[in-house]
Amino acid sequence: MHYRVLTLSYAAAVTLLALVNSGAATRDRRQASCGAGAPCILVDSCPRVKALFLSPNAGDRHRAQQLVCGREGRRLKVCCASSNVTPTPTPVTVTPTSNPGGNGHLLPSKCGQDFALGKVVGGTDAVVGEFPWMAALGYLAPGSSGPLDWNCGGALINDRYVLTAAHCGDADFLFGYTLTVVRLGEHDFSKTTDCNSAGNNCLPPVQDFRPEQVIIHPSFNKRAPESDDIALIRLNRRVQFNNGVQTICLPPAGLNVGSFLAGRDAIVIGWGHTENTKDVQVLQKVALPFVDFATCQRANGKEELVSGQVCFGGRAGQDSCNGDSGGPLFLDASPGTILGVVSKGGPCGTAGVPAIYTDVAAYRGWIVQSLSP
Repeated sequence: MHYRVLTLSYAAAVTLLALVNSGAATRDRRQASCGAGAPCILVDSCPRVKALFLSPNAGDRHRAQQLVCGREGRRLKVCCASSNVTPTPTPVTVTPTSNPGGNGHLLPSKCGQDFALGKVVGGTDAVVGEFPWMAALGYLAPGSSGPLDWNCGGALINDRYVLTAAHCGDADFLFGYTLTVVRLGEHDFSKTTDCNSAGNNCLPPVQDFRPEQVIIHPSFNKRAPESDDIALIRLNRRVQFNNGVQTICLPPAGLNVGSFLAGRDAIVIGWGHTENTKDVQVLQKVALPFVDFATCQRANGKEELVSGQVCFGGRAGQDSCNGDSGGPLFLDASPGTILGVVSKGGPCGTAGVPAIYTDVAAYRGWIVQSLSP
């Protein structure tokens, strides 16, 4: 796989642990109660029932408990039908304070606003100023003093922190490259000033920062290859907000991405490889469909998927690709809210093979607790 994981809430984890320890007699009795078309399978392979366990709605969690049919080792098995297990929709107000507490005060009061200076119809180029939370990560090759290689992306979440993929900052995955610069406000690397098509409205100059600290998730690459692929970069100074530099919103903790999107596509952006060139200068965007966990697992063969991962793509010729790692995936609506971080995938743009992203909602608690003033 090319580089390109949902932790349970405390209450849900306790519920699952209690059910796992309930004994073989319960397992046998409940397995017999699974009806036709509802096989008894591992809960990780049944995202709709798993979503019930993760729901903040007590009725949903009770319904999930009633669907437990056994266990395999210490892993729960549930009756997995294609209907009657849809979680109660959770009203979503996507603001930085939708999950208050801890270091939540370090998130901005406003986020996810864009200042696009025009529109492109039917193209893949992003509009100047359309995604002002996008960060470009610049690396020096081993033994080199320049120029920089812009090998990863990220998303600005407050005035000191960029969210990215752990493999974009972990030395074991950088093959001797050194993360040197975090750039904000970039659109077209070939230009010193980015303006709209008429040339009468331009973004302020880019802002370059040193990575003061890279915070890798403690479980990265431990539960499975490239699991928990998420990291924070603390910048060496505060950013100056303007039309080209703004923050993206974090989702509420435990947000069910599939239910939230309800059939809508998400957008992924980056300067990674396209079908035409590896030398991409202008920020690109592509719309991708959500793919459920079980389908994604089948499509990715022997690749081990774990909680905290979410999948998008599968349309021929439309995908994230090499160089897009760490970049944000989000719903193209106001306010802009990050749902995923580009993690890994198979050959780019292969029909029927979605790429794998880090599910940001599963890590909101870790993100907030890792922030410092």
